[in-house]
Amino acid sequence: MNMGGEPGAQRLMESIARFRRADWHKKVLEGYKPSELRVLSMIEKGCLDDARGVTISAISELMRVSPPTVTPLVRSLESNGLIVRSHDEEDRRVVRVRLTEKGVRIRRESREVYIRHFKELYDYLGEARSDQLADLLELVYRFLEEKHKRETEQSEI
Repeated sequence: MNMGGEPGAQRLMESIARFRRADWHKKVLEGYKPSELRVLSMIEKGCLDDARGVTISAISELMRVSPPTVTPLVRSLESNGLIVRSHDEEDRRVVRVRLTEKGVRIRRESREVYIRHFKELYDYLGEARSDQLADLLELVYRFLEEKHKRETEQSEI
């Protein structure tokens, strides 16, 4: 796609598009989908607040997706022995999810692999470029958040 006289914008678009094709974020832990590993992370995070476990709706809120998106992932994790589901003792209609020992181990391994990937990138770029990249990514995030806020405010008018 040519942006008609905007070579800088074209270069940005092409550079960002390369990340999708590289699938770098999908190479976390063999045998598990990135979305499953993310659910494990959200369960771990939710269980820090409540040792009884976390609900599907709480997981979906943490992930910013709908509960129907989370449900098949939870089923898959359960069938692989990474989580257990149980009914809440106070309200039997509520289902809570917790990590099993295997789930804790897989979560720990996936976090180590994820950290190692970024450590390798940091080593490759060096301290100065890593700091510069982090600063630029924070600026991009701020731009996108402000743009979203402006568009949301305009659509409410």
